[in-house]
Amino acid sequence: MSKKIERITNNILEELNITKLPIPVDEIAKKRGLDIRAYDLGENVSGVLVMESGKGTIGFNPTESKVRQRFTIAHELGHYELHKQDNGFFIDKEFKMLFRDHNSSTGEHKKEQEANAFAAALLMPEKFVVKEIKNHNLDLSDEDSLKELAKLFNVSVPAMTYRVTNLNLF
Repeated sequence: MSKKIERITNNILEELNITKLPIPVDEIAKKRGLDIRAYDLGENVSGVLVMESGKGTIGFNPTESKVRQRFTIAHELGHYELHKQDNGFFIDKEFKMLFRDHNSSTGEHKKEQEANAFAAALLMPEKFVVKEIKNHNLDLSDEDSLKELAKLFNVSVPAMTYRVTNLNLF
């Protein structure tokens, strides 16, 4: 599934002609037909995808860091792109919600793992990561290099660490 997710995110970036960093996740979600809104979701919920009558809205927790908000929006977009046709997730003309909470980040459920992989691939596309490592002559064993790379992509250092590890770039 991870190769499929990489293909899907690369196709989205190509289709929307996105070539600069950081990846404009809000713009992508809007161009894919989703509304994005800040919601007071409480302290344990990062985001929500609400589907109603075939229209989707991503809600994010405005009290969290900007990098967390970006990952949450990408994660919910992942659910929309990957799971909107799944039974139990998207049923036309019914109101359905899926929350991103602390359990989501553990990736315990298959759909959560897929949405996390989608978010990582969208926000930190492999070809962009490899290009920036070369352009900035970064040594990934150095914490400062990882911080610089995370800053370029406007993601958290842990998210970037997971991504470069999963891409076998260490």
